[in-house]
Amino acid sequence: MYPSGRWDGFWVQKEYGRQPMVPFTLRFADGKVRGDGRDMVGRFTFSGVYSETTGAVRMVKHYLGKHVVLYVGQPDGEGSIQGTWSIGHYDTGSFLLRPAIQKPVGDEPIQEIG
Repeated sequence: MYPSGRWDGFWVQKEYGRQPMVPFTLRFADGKVRGDGRDMVGRFTFSGVYSETTGAVRMVKHYLGKHVVLYVGQPDGEGSIQGTWSIGHYDTGSFLLRPAIQKPVGDEPIQEIG
């Protein structure tokens, strides 16, 4: 359903606005998701589950040496995951995660469709 590899995205919080997550890694297999990366708060890991039928995702983002954040999302119909993050009953906001697009490195030849 979702590709394993490099992802990017952002989360939104009232006090900080829209905050990007630099490319991070997500690995999807057998209904489980794992990953790691970094954002303005610090380094983090992701662990959780996803439905191979509906695409629903439920992950815990654990900031190393700090707090945890629950991410609950759904597919947006275009390959991304959108939803809501929460820190207990303390704070909540929206997020969007999407597979990172690989950009050409140089002058790759144009491949014709034949």
